Amino acid sequence: MLRHGEISTEMDRKPFIFTVTALSGCLIAAVLILVLGKKDPLGIFAGVLLLIVAAAAAVVLFAMLTDRAYIEDDTLCISYMFRKAAVPVGSIGSVTYKDDVYYVLDKSGKVLGSINGRLTGIDRVLFALDKRKVPFV
Repeated sequence: MLRHGEISTEMDRKPFIFTVTALSGCLIAAVLILVLGKKDPLGIFAGVLLLIVAAAAAVVLFAMLTDRAYIEDDTLCISYMFRKAAVPVGSIGSVTYKDDVYYVLDKSGKVLGSINGRLTGIDRVLFALDKRKVPFV
């Protein structure tokens, strides 16, 4: 779901469906409560809480949509929220793994980017990096 090329991570369907359902359900319930229960203070409080949950679900959905890593034209592209990195595979010094995160380091040991280790399809990206002789530490 939402892949970016052949060597790419993708988003899991179940958390995506759950988040979209939570977002739409909270928005519908908040609008109904705020429109139908105009003067009820408890209804207004519940509507505001549902809008806060909907805003949190929207942020989680945005993070899910932008969390990806793919290899295109011998360049490793890493994206998460508003941070993007495009690293030529030849300039990667090593890749380390710690706490479910793969850190991409340059030859001097500086972190160029990080990839979520729980993404679906991360094995294809790592296999492609290993095939291009990138060392894993």
